[in-house]
Amino acid sequence: MSSLVAGSNDTEVQSDDDRERSRRLSLQGNTPPAEIEGYSIVRRLGTGAYGTVWLAREDRTGRMVAVKFYPHQRGLNWSMLSREVEKLAAVYTSHNIVRLLDVGWNAEPPYFVMEYVENGSLGNFLARGRLSVDDSVRIVREICNALIDAHGAGVLHCDLKPDNVLLDGQMHARLCDFGQARMSHEQSPALGTLYYMAPEQADLDALPDAKWDVYAVGALFYHLVTGVPPHRTEAAQRQLESADTLDERLKVYQKMISSSGVPIGHRKIKGVDRRLADIIERCLNSVPSKRFPNAQGIRDALDNRDRIRSLRPLLILGVVAPILLMGAMIPIFMSAMRDNLKSALEQVTDRALESDALSARLQAAAMDHELHDRLEELETILTDHELAEALETAMERDSHELADEVRKHENDEKNVPPRWLQLLDAAWARCNAANKEHDLVTDTSWFLNDRFGIQVWRREFSDSSLEKNFSYRDYFHGRGEDYPLNRIPEDIAPLDKPHVCNAYKSTTTGRQTVALSVPVRNKNGKVIAVLARSVHLGDLQERMGRLIREPDADSVHRVIALVEARDKTHYRLLDHPYLTEDVVHAAEESNKDAELFETLFIDESTAREIQASQAHDPSAEVRLKMYKDPIGRLTDPSSAIYKGEWLAAMAPVSDIGWLVIIQEPREAALRPVIDVADRASRQTWLSVLTTAIALMAIIWSFVWRAYSRSS
Repeated sequence: MSSLVAGSNDTEVQSDDDRERSRRLSLQGNTPPAEIEGYSIVRRLGTGAYGTVWLAREDRTGRMVAVKFYPHQRGLNWSMLSREVEKLAAVYTSHNIVRLLDVGWNAEPPYFVMEYVENGSLGNFLARGRLSVDDSVRIVREICNALIDAHGAGVLHCDLKPDNVLLDGQMHARLCDFGQARMSHEQSPALGTLYYMAPEQADLDALPDAKWDVYAVGALFYHLVTGVPPHRTEAAQRQLESADTLDERLKVYQKMISSSGVPIGHRKIKGVDRRLADIIERCLNSVPSKRFPNAQGIRDALDNRDRIRSLRPLLILGVVAPILLMGAMIPIFMSAMRDNLKSALEQVTDRALESDALSARLQAAAMDHELHDRLEELETILTDHELAEALETAMERDSHELADEVRKHENDEKNVPPRWLQLLDAAWARCNAANKEHDLVTDTSWFLNDRFGIQVWRREFSDSSLEKNFSYRDYFHGRGEDYPLNRIPEDIAPLDKPHVCNAYKSTTTGRQTVALSVPVRNKNGKVIAVLARSVHLGDLQERMGRLIREPDADSVHRVIALVEARDKTHYRLLDHPYLTEDVVHAAEESNKDAELFETLFIDESTAREIQASQAHDPSAEVRLKMYKDPIGRLTDPSSAIYKGEWLAAMAPVSDIGWLVIIQEPREAALRPVIDVADRASRQTWLSVLTTAIALMAIIWSFVWRAYSRSS
């Protein structure tokens, strides 16, 4: 914001005509007002209310300079030229003030030449945003140096603002524009710029005071660290603009500053410590007597802050030194304790994983044996000559006729079924009875599909699957995957050897199921059908892991899970204690059952660890010292017990592509060793605590004395 007023001996207000003239000056092209002997004008740098500033080259030396022209306007600009030259001449030797080089008193228009400062005004930099606290402190310190030199020469700047501070090639601050400056003995007022002007300065009868510049330093400091001048808001702007006259505007400004109190926005800026905030607030106090007396006072406060900050290493030493001393007293012991703890944890981990690996191998072997026994049982059934002939004859008929025969028998038990149906039902009944007798899991279902994949028989009977085409199922074609119904390959054919299929969600029960299937051949060896039996994975796991789940001697809680890893890259959870029938049923009702199972994959890092362990031997077991249960990622509150870290051992189930997982909570397994180590550590630290406190007291006594002297 430009100055409110400018004057010579008496403060004169910039009129509407003057503002219009300034506007026309700003619209001028790149033609300078005049040529100056010895200088070559290069380009215009800027336009002010009463003149323009041009970049020029000194012909004799080639150095760049700034030329400020003052066109004659009722003697006003001549007065301003005279005043500014007078003040610049008074502070010629100051390094932090732009130096006066030459004056053209009698030129038309008059001008003066000053050194060129390369990086332009501080206002241009603030237009991009606030500066860092360190840069702000450095710039304010340099401005204070300039003001100290000016005040020492009897010059009060009276219009300090970002646009009147230039930055040289090394980004050092240089004070400029002394058009509103007053000598300390002058009695004429000088209005500055709104939001940078002290409230008592906003008075046409006010007498110049060094504390005006102190307030302006505080306002500039506030702007540097926050990015906005103090007190400037949209409401304040509207209030000032509503004033009709200059006198009214000055009164509004004074009242606004006095009633608003000292702003505190700078305290919210990271890096502004308490002492720096106090310096800014003291400068901005609306009561002149409560400010610093002059710029020297501000610089002294900044120097004192630096001295106190330089004591921070001592303060840190007061904390670090006792720690270092304590560390020097027990390094050998602590190192040995860490080594012993690490060794003990590794031993406990290895023993736990060895036990888990044994359980996983037993579980995998038992499951493998169970599955292959059931496959062999199907193959044995098909060796019955009478059944083979009956099935060969039946498979020559239409699938619809066969399914109708099954339905008739199901609906009317007195109806005598055909021989093929009698023999299949008898085989199914014998196997179920044998399973119950030996406490084995009863099959979920038996079914017969013709060579086209059409289901023609099922036990237990289910009309929902009878006569449906299941050629897309892995248990029918044995290709290792279930195809989408709309993308079944044209060359699909029934399998030609016994097969344990991919786990799938049963269309009748909705549970994760595995089917064991064998080809049915005619007397010429051609596959004419597929006979299969299915079992719920959860039922199979429950029986197989019953003994493992029971609390053992050390009350270790183990979890048994089953993972499918056919492609050796993605490991999907098939069965888990969490996946109860109730959980699956709830997922079905919310239409999230597919989403539930498709998201339960082992994380990529664990998958890579499994792959590395089985890279050379796919039958090798896997031991994981850090395992994350996929169930733990679910948001269901009942899955929370599976969060955290686990120890896990995995063993493959033959060549089926499954891995049995036996896992136990890592923390529970390692807790006894950790508790012993914690007790030992507490006793060690307790033994040196008294010594540490004494050492800290001694060091802090020296630090506090140094700190108190600096404060």
